[in-house]
Amino acid sequence: MKIYRLLIPLLFCLISINSGFAQDYSMPEVNISASIQDDGTVLIEESRTYNYRGSFSWADYRLPKQGFREIKNIQVSESDSIYINENSEEPGTFSVSESDDLIVIKWHYDATDEERTFTLQYELEGAISIGPEFSEFYWIFIGDGRDKVMGSSDVTVQLPGQVSADSMYSWNYSSASDSELIESESLFTLSSGRVNRNQNVAIRALFPTSVFQSDLIEVTDPNLDLDEIIQEEAEYDEMLQRQAERDAFFAEIAMPVTILLSLLSLGIFYFSYSRYGKRHSTATISDRETVVIPDRTPPAIIGRLMSSRHSTGNHLVATIFDLARRGWFKIEEQEKESSFFSSGKSEFQISIPNELPEEDLPKWEQMVVRFVKNQINNGNDSFVKLFQSNSSKVAKWFNSWKKEIKQVFDENGWIDQKSYTGVYINIAGQIIIDIAAIVLLILAGPIAIAAILIAFIFMVASMAIIRHTKEGEEKFQRWKAYRDGLKNADERTLRMEIVDHHFIYATALHLTKKELNTLIESSYDSGSNNHFPWIVLMAGSTHTPATVASSISTLAATSSASFTGTTGGSGASTGSAGGGATGGAG
Repeated sequence: MKIYRLLIPLLFCLISINSGFAQDYSMPEVNISASIQDDGTVLIEESRTYNYRGSFSWADYRLPKQGFREIKNIQVSESDSIYINENSEEPGTFSVSESDDLIVIKWHYDATDEERTFTLQYELEGAISIGPEFSEFYWIFIGDGRDKVMGSSDVTVQLPGQVSADSMYSWNYSSASDSELIESESLFTLSSGRVNRNQNVAIRALFPTSVFQSDLIEVTDPNLDLDEIIQEEAEYDEMLQRQAERDAFFAEIAMPVTILLSLLSLGIFYFSYSRYGKRHSTATISDRETVVIPDRTPPAIIGRLMSSRHSTGNHLVATIFDLARRGWFKIEEQEKESSFFSSGKSEFQISIPNELPEEDLPKWEQMVVRFVKNQINNGNDSFVKLFQSNSSKVAKWFNSWKKEIKQVFDENGWIDQKSYTGVYINIAGQIIIDIAAIVLLILAGPIAIAAILIAFIFMVASMAIIRHTKEGEEKFQRWKAYRDGLKNADERTLRMEIVDHHFIYATALHLTKKELNTLIESSYDSGSNNHFPWIVLMAGSTHTPATVASSISTLAATSSASFTGTTGGSGASTGSAGGGATGGAG
């Protein structure tokens, strides 16, 4: 019984979801008639057939306010039923609204899983450019940018009176691919098959002005000339022909040019890397894991080498730990008072010893000592407050400190400066390839995107060209072996008397919290708790130096990641088409 209680709501849920997805409509057919009256007005009658799947209650018709002076006598009907113009949203009614650029006709009905045909009628004034001898009706009957594809369309433009076909001129301006325009006596007929959402249906028609009743019209374009328009259209046809030939040419070469650009992109990177970025051989250096500290390079300096030439919060923390180990600071666990927002566990505080070592510090270590002293004097003596208080000043100081570290790092000559030449050559070459590929994209289409992406990837890969000098590569490999060794170290491989040195370097080398815990726990397993004399733990504390390092490194890394700022700031015209109606349903 319980399973039925679960399945029944699930079944209703699936049914409702399915019905939501099932609600859709199509427009299999549109028929439009434009009857030009002898007073120059145009009567438009458009029948739109909708095939509904699901329930619908409204449809609309959006006509751009272009190419006519006035629209009037708007009607909506269905078979013999005339809809009422009132803004009640009741079935059988319609409303007309407008914005700066649209006339919107919206009608209401009830339809469920059926086919319905609605007819719209309206009258246009000023939609025809009237010249002394010939007049022009240039109209977009179906606009692009619609929600739905139209299955087929038939458009007729009826002239008043009797007009022979040899005095009628028309041009098919439809973007629908299979449209056909035919001229017959007093009638233009434009038939189209499938009209995609981004396609339109349009006619430019010229006919004698004598079809109008002369006392009911006035010339609106005295410069309208048949010969000029015919010449204009001939030139336009020639331009389309040239464009078609050009498009066919670029379509033919698009694939081979894309392949060529991609190969050039690869070739430029390969040349730049092999000429300037190929790594120096370190065959004489063992790559086996080791727990022997390679040399006495300070943590912040070696950390930058091992972090792709970036200084991080971990390097700052490791420097503070190293200074504490050498007697410049004292790190002590203190009991923390309970409050509503925190438990009364412990926190680590940093202080300055009464007696300082007699040691000349380099500038970057002096900066750390002064920074910590200032923070302590301002009451920020806990590690939580050390990096979080007055974050803008901390960020400014941290950037200055990183610049000093970079200067010291660069003086060691571990990075091959000539390799930057390869970076610049590669970036310049990839930019040229990208520009060429963008031009190809414009001329030949989306296939060129492949070349753009490949050139962009190789441009980003420029950083891989930067290499170490031979000395720098050997140093990197030694420290990499040491870092790998620390990750798998235990009490059997570590010298316990220098485990605090390992801990400091492990922090600078970005070992994980789990790896730090394993490293430090190895020292406690050896039976001694005095391997970290510069960190004084509270009696009965459950903390280990590993948890201290992990939490402080996270703090420093989070702070350094936020050392960035953001900014912010507070009527018809000859040769121009009117119309372009679209619409939807819901």
